Amino acid sequence: MFYIKTIEPNAANYSIKITFSDNVTIIADFKELLDKGVMTALKNPADFNHVQIGHKGRSIVWPEQDIDFCADSLRLKFYPSQAA
Repeated sequence: MFYIKTIEPNAANYSIKITFSDNVTIIADFKELLDKGVMTALKNPADFNHVQIGHKGRSIVWPEQDIDFCADSLRLKFYPSQAA
């Protein structure tokens, strides 16, 4: 299981720099999702930047919009493959 230590949202390009407890850092790009469903609420840069670390570092959340993403899913999607 992965745990999020810090986040740095960047509404200019709708990405979030996420550092995990093992010090691995990823850049999660949300641009493509902002035209879909509940994610459209995050097109407002101020709302996008209200992202928070969820309970025990297991997610990122936008509490006002009731949107969350699991730490494990973010790590698997945005961490470069270790395959040689």
